[in-house]
Amino acid sequence: MLGFIGKWKDKLADYVDMRVRLVKLDFIERTSQVLSFFTFTIVCFLLVLPILLFMGIGVAEYLADLVGSRGGGYLIITGLYLLALGLLFIYRKRFIKKFTGLFIRVMTDDEDDDDNQPAEKK
Repeated sequence: MLGFIGKWKDKLADYVDMRVRLVKLDFIERTSQVLSFFTFTIVCFLLVLPILLFMGIGVAEYLADLVGSRGGGYLIITGLYLLALGLLFIYRKRFIKKFTGLFIRVMTDDEDDDDNQPAEKK
């Protein structure tokens, strides 16, 4: 009788150990997905920032020729950037909700839990 209880105790310990390993692996997978997403976002940001900077300089120079004043062209571009910043500030809640939804999708992507799936009929 003690041998039977010992077997079940060992099986239960193995089961708990496997579940703990599964949780660890799931955590590692989710963390790596989030870090990959943030790395991709940072790389895109670092590529878009100089593009916007040089486009702003180019448009400011073009506007400077149209207006006849170099300072005027740069002030117009600065005003456009300030307008964009103001709109971003005004719509910040909507902006934050979009990124929150995106972050949740990244965290919950590829959910293949067999526990929640209905059993297939054979």
